[in-house]
Amino acid sequence: MDIDIYKYILIFSIFHSSTYLMFSLGFSMLFGVAKIPNLAYGSLYIFSSYVVYSLMTYLGLEQVVAALIAVSAAGLMSLLIGEAVVRPALKMPVSIFITTLAVAYIFEEFFRIEMGLKPITLPLYPGVTYVLGVPVSNHWFLVLVASSLMFSLLVAFLKYTVLGRSIRAVAESWEESRRLGINPLKVLRVAFFVSGIYAGATGVLLTPLKALTPTAGWGPLFTAFAIVALGGVGSVSGTLIASFVYGFLEQTMTYILGGGIASISPLILIILVLVFRPQGIMGRVE
Repeated sequence: MDIDIYKYILIFSIFHSSTYLMFSLGFSMLFGVAKIPNLAYGSLYIFSSYVVYSLMTYLGLEQVVAALIAVSAAGLMSLLIGEAVVRPALKMPVSIFITTLAVAYIFEEFFRIEMGLKPITLPLYPGVTYVLGVPVSNHWFLVLVASSLMFSLLVAFLKYTVLGRSIRAVAESWEESRRLGINPLKVLRVAFFVSGIYAGATGVLLTPLKALTPTAGWGPLFTAFAIVALGGVGSVSGTLIASFVYGFLEQTMTYILGGGIASISPLILIILVLVFRPQGIMGRVE
């Protein structure tokens, strides 16, 4: 194999893995607390991106200002989804699965009607940097830095703040956390808001690299689901490891076998891991 191929695999595995980590962090935290997958999570990705696009196009706001508004709006929208369709059905996981799926399709149809099917993009961070002789858009470096910052902030939040420790306690056991005087519903609200912030930030950072359509949230959602299962439900460190395993395997298969096989090879790995280690890489047996 040509040495240049190894360069491309190494470089873009790191960058793509950082995008998977960025999107999966909020999903992992929420999944760990509520023990249910929020299938509307991908909708927050497209929601924030369309908000940025609309604010820039129709109100003429600067991209950074529009992005801050959009990310905040995504956090509030996530909180609203949690209050409206998840909290009332906490003891009925199947109902939550169905209602969050319905919310995702409502978002998709709304944006299909309002924004149309034409793909949109946001402006890239300008410039190109050569890494080992390979030209890389500076926007990839922005994503890599943002992903690292988001991971570090979430770890610090969960480890060193009262709310963060409460989230970890609720993720371990709702009943035990109540005995410690923790209100699980309050913690769930915080988890929904933070996960929405993370989904929204991912949307505004990745849309310049990946064209946005009303259906663009499904791919990241399924990838996040796979990464969380591979890393271990509720494990932030497991999400980090799984994101890079997933990214390196996907990029290696892309350059060796082509995109078709590459899209399924990480899923095959996940199946094998979950067959032999159902709790995932960093998960614990309950």
